[in-house]
Amino acid sequence: MATSGRAGFTTRASCLLAAGGTALACGFLLGIVDLARAGVLALAVPLLSASIVLRSRVRIANRRRVEPRRATSGDTVTMHLTITNRSLIPTGSLMLEDQLPNQIRGNARFVLDGLFSRESRTVSYRMPRLPRGRYRAGPLHIRLTDPFHLVDVRRSFTATSEIVVAPVVERLRTAEPPRSLDVGDDAGSHSIGARGADDASTREYRTGDDLRKIHWRSSARTGALMVRQEERPWQGQMTVLLDTRSGAHVTGPATPDSESDERLQSSFEWAVSAAATVATFGVLNNREVGMLTDLSAPIRLPMLTSNQVGDHLALVRSNARASLETLSELLPATARESTLIAVLGEVDSASLRLLASVHPRATSTNAMALLLDVRTWADGPDTGMRSDGAAPVVNSRVQNAARVLRAAGWQAHVVRCGDSVGAAVQTLLAPRAGAGGLSELTGYARTR
Repeated sequence: MATSGRAGFTTRASCLLAAGGTALACGFLLGIVDLARAGVLALAVPLLSASIVLRSRVRIANRRRVEPRRATSGDTVTMHLTITNRSLIPTGSLMLEDQLPNQIRGNARFVLDGLFSRESRTVSYRMPRLPRGRYRAGPLHIRLTDPFHLVDVRRSFTATSEIVVAPVVERLRTAEPPRSLDVGDDAGSHSIGARGADDASTREYRTGDDLRKIHWRSSARTGALMVRQEERPWQGQMTVLLDTRSGAHVTGPATPDSESDERLQSSFEWAVSAAATVATFGVLNNREVGMLTDLSAPIRLPMLTSNQVGDHLALVRSNARASLETLSELLPATARESTLIAVLGEVDSASLRLLASVHPRATSTNAMALLLDVRTWADGPDTGMRSDGAAPVVNSRVQNAARVLRAAGWQAHVVRCGDSVGAAVQTLLAPRAGAGGLSELTGYARTR
């Protein structure tokens, strides 16, 4: 319902009032009775219209609907506005003005014919393609006029529409969730206290407990007999690290293709889409997924649903002051407790040393990295392409970073501007007999 309103005379009514006042004054001064009567009539019409409109208590209701309800980057968002006349008298023409998100210039304007009593009518408009982010549309403003267009009544609503534009998530048709010896895929069920944090997985001894489950190290530390808790099945854990350093990413020149897919213009948007694809894939495969996106105050955020992944990454922005060195304490523990998948921009020497110092747990498949050759986003997707159709030339700095990470036990894959996110992730997750060489270029695909 409209919550506030104000009324005023239109230009037509103002002219009529001015003419009526002039005619009435001239009629008195000149003694012309008919001219004075005409002036009174001209004054009475807009005043009577204003009295009727203000006393009519026209009640207008507005219902909003966004389609699609969950949009992804590049989707066309349509706003549906349903206007209902809840009063017993018909309205005059309605002029609608809906406030667009602050990121878009202008407002959406419509002219609607008068509504009969209890009549509803729906108008729709399309917004320009929205990049990843959160937007607010509305509120709606309505201008009502009487049948003679003499009185203008403005009504405002408070309802708005929240629009969340999530990053693009690619479907992985042939990939399998990463497996490791200790993350639960091969182990089935484990005793909780067999490894990991002892204090969190032990309890005091109770009469009847199996003496074989006594945890002597915890017992010596606490001074009381402690036993391991009962066994329960483990669930594979995944942690997705998104490199949000602004200096590690590049935004290239706009092209016709980048207007429909912002991942072709910004390496950061490509990285966000890759992180969303990996995290969503893990959630849908019943993995305990966590995300590391805020490098200034690093914390592993659990992701329980695919919608939560999209909502979180819709708001992620690059940070000029962030550094991978803030992960020096959290990253080693994360790599020990879960499968670590990092989506990295340009890696400097300090960050490379930090990543190389992380010793993956059990097998090399516990730590994986997508390394973006950000130079290709600056120069365009065709940078480095060879005329003979062979594999493209990879930046030597990126090659060296991939080589160092592989030597440290990581599984690394290099991507370029124009590479398919889905193909890159599937190549990274594919089981391999060994690492080395330029195997990161296998599975090279183009989205153009």
